[in-house]
Amino acid sequence: MKKHITIALDWGISPVLGISVWLFFAVFYRHHWHYQEQMQLFLFTPEYFMEQIVKPGGLSVYLGGFFTQFFYDSFSGAFGLSLLLVFMQRLVADTANHISRKPDWRLLSCIPPLLYACFLCNEDVLISGTVALVSATATVALYNRIGNPKVRRVFFFLMIPVLYFLIGMGAFVFVLLPPLTEWVRKTRSAAAVWLCMLLPGLLIFACMTYLMKFFMVQYPVERYWLAGDYYRFVNAASLYFLSAFLTAVIIPLLFAVLPEKKRSIAWWRYGLQLLLCVAVVVWGTMNMADWKKEELMAYDYYARTQKWNSILAMADKEAPSGPFTVSMLNLALAKTGYLPEYMFTYYQNGAEGLIPDFRRDNLQPLMAGEIYYHLGLVNTAQRYTFEAMEAIPDAGKSVRCIKRLVETNLINGRHEVAAKYLSLLKHTLFYRKWAKETKEYLHNEERINAHPEWGTLRAYRPADDFLFSETEKDQMLGLLFQHNPSNRTAYEYLLGFALLKKDLQAFQTYYRLGEGAVAYDAPPRSYQEALALIWSQANYEQALKPQGLSDQTVQRLETYRNTFTSHANPELLLKQSGGNTYWYYYHFGNK
Repeated sequence: MKKHITIALDWGISPVLGISVWLFFAVFYRHHWHYQEQMQLFLFTPEYFMEQIVKPGGLSVYLGGFFTQFFYDSFSGAFGLSLLLVFMQRLVADTANHISRKPDWRLLSCIPPLLYACFLCNEDVLISGTVALVSATATVALYNRIGNPKVRRVFFFLMIPVLYFLIGMGAFVFVLLPPLTEWVRKTRSAAAVWLCMLLPGLLIFACMTYLMKFFMVQYPVERYWLAGDYYRFVNAASLYFLSAFLTAVIIPLLFAVLPEKKRSIAWWRYGLQLLLCVAVVVWGTMNMADWKKEELMAYDYYARTQKWNSILAMADKEAPSGPFTVSMLNLALAKTGYLPEYMFTYYQNGAEGLIPDFRRDNLQPLMAGEIYYHLGLVNTAQRYTFEAMEAIPDAGKSVRCIKRLVETNLINGRHEVAAKYLSLLKHTLFYRKWAKETKEYLHNEERINAHPEWGTLRAYRPADDFLFSETEKDQMLGLLFQHNPSNRTAYEYLLGFALLKKDLQAFQTYYRLGEGAVAYDAPPRSYQEALALIWSQANYEQALKPQGLSDQTVQRLETYRNTFTSHANPELLLKQSGGNTYWYYYHFGNK
C-alpha cells in the first residue's frame, strides 16, 4: 500500500509543479514575458546560431532565446518554461535518488525549480540560466549512470570545459555535484575526492575563464566568470540565481543524512516539505515579483497590439497613476474616440500623462513612441524606436523595434530600408507571416496609401521637417493639426495638453482652430466644462457664451462652485461629488 501511495505522490509532484508554473506565467504574470519576447530577435539562420554559439555559454543563450520567443503567446511560452522547470525537478530528484532513495523527502526536489521560477519574475533574469541548470543536472545524471569508475573520472574532467563553453558559469554545478556525490555515498575517501576530483575540477573551471580571455580579448575577465548571460545586465552578478544553482547541489546531498521511516508514510514530512515550498514561493514572489511593472508592461502590451478596449477594461478595474500607464490610457481613449468625453473620469497627472518626456531606457521610449506614431509624427516615433533598441542592456536587437522600423520606413517611402528589416523578420517564427504579407507593399505606393493605418499616418505626417522640442509639444501638435485638419487625434491631444497644463486661454485659442474642421454632435464633456469655467470667469456675460455650451453643464458648475466657496477645505467633498470633472482637476489635480 505504501509503495503505491509513494509512487503516486512521486509522479504527482511533477504535473502539479508544471501546471502551477504554467498557470502563473500564462495568466497572472504573463506581461513580463511579453516584455522579454519583444526585447530579443531570435533568428533561424546558421549565422545567428554561430554568432551565439562561439561565445562561452552560447548554447544556453541560444536555447534561452528559443524558448523566450514562444511568449509571443503567453500560454505556449509558459508551457515551454514549465517543461524546463519540471525537467529540473526530475533531474534533481534523480541525483537525490542516486545518493539515497528516500521517497518521503522527494518534495524537496521542487525547491530549486520553484526558487528559479521566483527569480524569473525579475524581467532581467533570462531563461538561459534555466537552460544551463537543466543541462548541468542532466550531465550529472549521465555521470551517475556510468558504472566504470575510471570512465566516470575521464568523463568528469572532459565535460567541465565542454559544459563551460556550452552553458557558461552554470557548469560549476557539474564541478561540485559528482565529487560530493562520491563523497557522501562513501564510494571514495574524502581525501581522494578533494585531491583527485574537486580541486582539479575547480582548477579546470577557473582556467577556462582565463583561456577564453586569451582567445577573446575584447571582454574583461569578469565577463567570462559570468558567462552564459543569465542576467540581462551582462556585467552584473545576481546572487539570486546563484542561490538557485546552489540549492540544486545542496538538496540532493541532504538525502544522505535525512531520516527515513520505511513501514508507513510519514505525512508530517510531506506537510513540512509543502510548507517549505510554500515559504519559498511566498518569499520569492514578494521579493522578485513587481506587480507595478507588470501593470506597466500590460498597458504597453495592449498598446503595441492595439487592444484599446483591454486598456480601458484595466483602467476601469483600477485607475492607473504613473505617467506611462496614464499616457497609454489616454492613447486608448483617443483611439476609441472617448478622450474628450471621459478624459477626466480617470486620474490625470499633468501633461506628462498625455505625452511623456523622453527617458533613456529600453521600454519607456517605445511607449512614448507609440503615441507619436499614432499622432502621425512618424520620424519622432522612429527616433524613439532607435533609442530604445540601443538602450537594451545586453546590446541585443528587438523584434518589436525591427517591426516598427519596417512600418515607419514604409510610411516614409524608404523601401530599401524597409526591405532590409523585413529580411530579418522573415527568419523569425512568429513574425514570418507578417513579413511575407508586408513584403507585398514594397515599391507599391498606391497600396500603402490605401492601407487603413499606414496610408492615414502618411497623410498625417508633416510635409516639412521641423525642430523637435520636448518643451513645445503643444506647438508641434498645433503644426500637426494645421497640416491635416482631419487628424482628430492631434486636435484632441492639443486641447488635452492645454487642459492638463491648466492654460484656459490656450485651450480657447486651440478650440477655435477646430471649429468647422472637427465635427462633434455637441462639445464633449471636458470641453464643455472648460468652456463653462472660462465663461464663469467672464461673469456669464451672455454675448460671450460659448457656442454649444449646455445649461446643464453651467448648473453643474454652479453647484460645484457653491461647495468650493462654502467650505474651508472642500477638496474631499468635491472629490466625492465632482472628482470626475475638469473643474476638480483644475483646482486640485497634479499637485
